[in-house]
Amino acid sequence: MLLNQDLKLVDSVNGKTSPHDRAQSIQTDVWLSLHTRYAQLLVRGRQVKGKAPIVGLLRFADSLRVIWHAAEANDPYADWWLIKLQDTYHVIDNRIGNLMAKFLAKLPARETFQIAPPEDKDPFRIRLSFATPYAYQAAELLSKFDSLVRCVLGCKHLGVIDNKTAKNTIYQVARLIRGLFALATRYRHLGIDRNNPLSFEADGKTARRYMGELPEDVRAGTRRARLAPAIIKGLPPYVPPVTENNEAYEGLGD
Repeated sequence: MLLNQDLKLVDSVNGKTSPHDRAQSIQTDVWLSLHTRYAQLLVRGRQVKGKAPIVGLLRFADSLRVIWHAAEANDPYADWWLIKLQDTYHVIDNRIGNLMAKFLAKLPARETFQIAPPEDKDPFRIRLSFATPYAYQAAELLSKFDSLVRCVLGCKHLGVIDNKTAKNTIYQVARLIRGLFALATRYRHLGIDRNNPLSFEADGKTARRYMGELPEDVRAGTRRARLAPAIIKGLPPYVPPVTENNEAYEGLGD
């Protein structure tokens, strides 16, 4: 009771009365540090003539912002996409964890023979400011991938595994992460609302063509992603994603 009174007093002094305002003023400082070029490439991706494009973390986060906003606006397809992204993330996370345990077990473990993973003395660092928790989870996934690559390269350097095994492991996991990032860009915002049957009639065929059949429990709203946002009525129109300039990172895909 006294705590609530103290908070109200602080709010009155600061000119704030809304809990939402208090939440908005609290920010977390998040940085991502990566040692390997394999992981660095997946931050901004690649858009180069003559090469297949790579969707990076930043574009993934922008696409997620649109999906998140649509899920808040009661779009069942946005909820379905968050579930897809969540499930895909867990598959990749488990895969990285299992591979990490496998390769760590191969390293010699002796008191007189200590091994530190290879590292860049000046690692790539980027400050993260995302609108959704799933974007931060994806950034953490990149960090885990970076650690796996370092472990694999260390094993190769010591002769524990051969070059083919190292390369295949790195490329297979990188492909999984690229698939996760690309999945977010396949969502189509059509303004469908669970509570508006007319929106299903008008855009349902287009939605099915681009995004497949919608599961009944997702359409009904009984199944949503674990971190799905609360549904908010009367949201303004969605904001399209910002296109990132990839020029500085084009060379990382060579």
